[in-house]
Amino acid sequence: MRLPRCIGLMVVVWTGAWSLGWGAPPRVTGVKPVPRAILKLDWEYVAPLTGDAAVIHKGVVVDVTLLNGKRYAGLEVADIQPAKGEHTFRGLSFVPAKDKPSRLQPSALYQIRVAERVFDVVVEPSTKAYLLLDLTKRSERAEARLTARGHRVWSEPTPAETAAALQRFEELYARAQAAFPNSKFSRTETRYFLFYTDLPAQQVSGYIANLDAMYDQLCTLFGIPPGTNIWVGKCPIFAFLERSAFVRFEAEFLQHQPAEDVAGLNHQDSRGHVITTCVRGSDPVFFAVVLVHETAHGFVHRLRSTGRMPPWMNEGLADWVAQVVVPQSDHVANRLAEALPRLRGTGSLGGDFLDDEGRIERWQYGVAASLTQFLLTTDANAYRGLITGIKEGHPWREALELTYGVTAEELVAAYGRAIGIPGLRP
Repeated sequence: MRLPRCIGLMVVVWTGAWSLGWGAPPRVTGVKPVPRAILKLDWEYVAPLTGDAAVIHKGVVVDVTLLNGKRYAGLEVADIQPAKGEHTFRGLSFVPAKDKPSRLQPSALYQIRVAERVFDVVVEPSTKAYLLLDLTKRSERAEARLTARGHRVWSEPTPAETAAALQRFEELYARAQAAFPNSKFSRTETRYFLFYTDLPAQQVSGYIANLDAMYDQLCTLFGIPPGTNIWVGKCPIFAFLERSAFVRFEAEFLQHQPAEDVAGLNHQDSRGHVITTCVRGSDPVFFAVVLVHETAHGFVHRLRSTGRMPPWMNEGLADWVAQVVVPQSDHVANRLAEALPRLRGTGSLGGDFLDDEGRIERWQYGVAASLTQFLLTTDANAYRGLITGIKEGHPWREALELTYGVTAEELVAAYGRAIGIPGLRP
């Protein structure tokens, strides 16, 4: 299953309140970590902490992952301090052991594993107490929904699957070197990426830094602890200096013929492999945008399941993170300027924009980007839940209501008021 994407605009993240007009592009900022708060979507997965069904109690041995990525194995629970709400807690202590904590604050916890079951730790905002969500149960129900749509929850790659993926990527690199003997290729490996390119060596480090920044920003957005590798092995990037090499590589090795206006693509398959290809061209800033945007599509593919997001969400998220990482780009501002007169003139987002399973129109990229930003500004925790819900098999409109508490029509109307177009319709 391959889902190639091409790009041409970025999203702008506004600081402070939304203005009623579109002036000069405002300052761009990324998201900061926000507490993982329970949403309506989550309540059915709350795990019991009292009585015989309690999943954690004195004497139970657990493995703990913290939000900062640190892990502790084999902690014996000494006590769990209950809070006022049902199945809530406010503290967790352990039997003293060498090089292991005797107490952990719930606000520092990401996941707790008990035998074969895994539990997410979330806060209940009104009481500021914490709950455990049964991730194992959640995955089972998500699998049932996804199977009916021909998708599945991702499993942790095995060592053999990781080795096979890395071997495939290295073989592609060897074939590229053989196919272009007059080009001088280099290979750079980082924690999460393999960067294969015939670009001048002095240009490579900056683009790799963009990729690392993208990865960190998306991990922050989705609450993924530092040090977590979402790829099967790593994500390879094939970056070409000349368009002719990019087109030939696509056609010969990935069986795809890119359109004339496409500067980058992201290839994905049901094994979880993700490959980004792109051509530098004459604009280094735009190339950085293309690189981040396309690789962000691969990140989304590896989130939770093989499930698909609506195109406007997928493109909007990719544009947002590309603008955050490459703030000197003006492509977002240009596309937003192109979209606004259409929105004012028609009073609509344009046809089947929200529900179209194909590609959105060029001018609608600006709408996708700014609507994504509106969701993020409104509630970043709800946005994380929205995307997770969709990737777990919930129809996107249902997931929207279970996270933001609004219908699609209400979302569009609120977005319209925020940008000075009251009465905006889908």
